[in-house]
Amino acid sequence: MKVDLSAKAGSGCESRVSASEKPARHVLESILSQSIMQRFLGWMTRTDSSGKCFFERLCENYNNADLLARERWKWWLPELLIDHALRRAKLDKEVMTRKLFHHEPTVRALALTGRSIARYGLSAPQRFAAPLMVVWNMTAACNLLCKHCYQNAVPRPGSDELTLTEKLGVVDQLGAAGVPFLAIAGGEPLMSGDLWPVLERARQNRIHVSLATNGTLLTKDMVTRLIAAGVKYVEVSIDSVTPEEHDRFRGRPGAWARSVEGIRNSVAAGMRTGLAMCFTRRNVETVDDAVELAIALGCRTFSHFNFIPVGRGTQMADADLTPSQREWLMRRLVAHLQEGRINIISTAPQFGRACVAYAPPDGVFATGHAGSGKGKQTMILARYVGGCGAGRCYCAIQPNGDVTPCVYISTLKVGSLRRQCLAEIWECSLFGVLSNRSNLHDYCAVCQDRAYCGGCRARAQAYLSDIRAGDPGCKHNRDLWEDLVASDLGGLVVPGELKSSPVRRVGFD
Repeated sequence: MKVDLSAKAGSGCESRVSASEKPARHVLESILSQSIMQRFLGWMTRTDSSGKCFFERLCENYNNADLLARERWKWWLPELLIDHALRRAKLDKEVMTRKLFHHEPTVRALALTGRSIARYGLSAPQRFAAPLMVVWNMTAACNLLCKHCYQNAVPRPGSDELTLTEKLGVVDQLGAAGVPFLAIAGGEPLMSGDLWPVLERARQNRIHVSLATNGTLLTKDMVTRLIAAGVKYVEVSIDSVTPEEHDRFRGRPGAWARSVEGIRNSVAAGMRTGLAMCFTRRNVETVDDAVELAIALGCRTFSHFNFIPVGRGTQMADADLTPSQREWLMRRLVAHLQEGRINIISTAPQFGRACVAYAPPDGVFATGHAGSGKGKQTMILARYVGGCGAGRCYCAIQPNGDVTPCVYISTLKVGSLRRQCLAEIWECSLFGVLSNRSNLHDYCAVCQDRAYCGGCRARAQAYLSDIRAGDPGCKHNRDLWEDLVASDLGGLVVPGELKSSPVRRVGFD
């Protein structure tokens, strides 16, 4: 099935923010660029023997009614200064206490950001001293056989999967590194009996945990148990608004009904729940219906998964979106984000660039895979945390403990948690390259929006065997896409076999 949506590219939101209208340098950017401020941030975020830094202690003691009198006097002056700053900014003290100062994941993320600026300086995009988020494919076992599975999941765990003791050690390493967010995926993580002790260890390490699942095992009792274990967000993958099409894609009759029932169980229990969908040529025109389905089911988030031809997905790469189709999809997702009825997130780096292009100046902008906010200040923030985060603010852990830049780049193993610590692996040369977008090739090297996007490094690696190449799925790299199609080397069927393609490839060394 080949559908060209280029004729529809103007539908949805029209471009409203030109390069000249993008927000000028914010005063805070100038302050954070000063060496004296970077030294101050280094002092504020230096951890003590308990694993906490001064900034974290300041936040937990601010506006804390449980403090003893002696502790109140100790934190009196900092609280006075914060109160003054909040009044000047016209921010409500109680709201900021709840959403910022006493929201531990946010505090840990800000502490890591401060530590990163102290170590590397302020850069757009920002290089981080440790991952802001880790996605851990904890098991390759799964009860479905999805056609696009990047993990090549199978019915049983692999023989080299980490032992429970090793898994708990991994969580301890994440905690020691100050990683704020952990997303557990698979395979199907609910099939693993090790999930529960891992969740408990993550709670002990103060890590915010989300879970990606196919939803078929998400019974009412399971959701209750996940909430009790500290899971904050559950994301269920649905591949079609049509049950029969979803079941064919997932390889199991009745899978759609069980997954939807899992979503309903999660929402009814009060769990923050998202519906995720991977769009290809076969279902991209149903994006509006998919968002409406998520809203009707009570989901708070709709998550778009960017198709990457890896794993079993190499066998259906001919269904990948053309650059025109992906751009049309981005516009539709931006339009839904502006409506405010449901949060919209995307693993496609172009989504951040599309928000800058198509959202109104006071609209809602994506700040990364999972974040968004309103107004020009959010657009400024997106310069530093937006776009592809592979090896820069995010990495993946495979079931056997191998660390890779992204779940979709499983062939580039930069270390093993069986033999190295995360802090050592994070400093590898490849991650340094991925943190500097001036090293990119093709249009990604000169794009004025590269701070917001940077192109998908996984797609560059899958199609061109060059992690720094232009993303052939972007409208600005249409020539790369056309070269792939014209090469007639099976590139749109098995990208890994494009070794004799005329498209230029350069290594990162």
